[in-house]
Amino acid sequence: MIEVKVIQNNDNILSIESSGHANYDEKGKDIVCSAVSAILIGGLNAIKDIDSYKVTQREGYLKLELVGDNQLKEDNIVLKTLIIQLKTIEYSYKDYLKLLVINK
Repeated sequence: MIEVKVIQNNDNILSIESSGHANYDEKGKDIVCSAVSAILIGGLNAIKDIDSYKVTQREGYLKLELVGDNQLKEDNIVLKTLIIQLKTIEYSYKDYLKLLVINK
């Protein structure tokens, strides 16, 4: 199962951490894993001010953390869109993706 933990303060996304594998199908055919990966990497690529974030990435793991208090409004919109996309996948594939949103 892929677990995604989002920490937000009011309406600002402070961090997104994804870990695990969906195990929906074998490697190369796992549509859940592919979808989650595409959403996360696409979201990272859409962030305008990537220097405002610390990014940690390795096989089956991605963490994006806001560094400091400076977050562009556009970047927060990208991250909120990313979360909506993940919620959509979770709705259809709840045995393979769990999304936890924590309000600080």
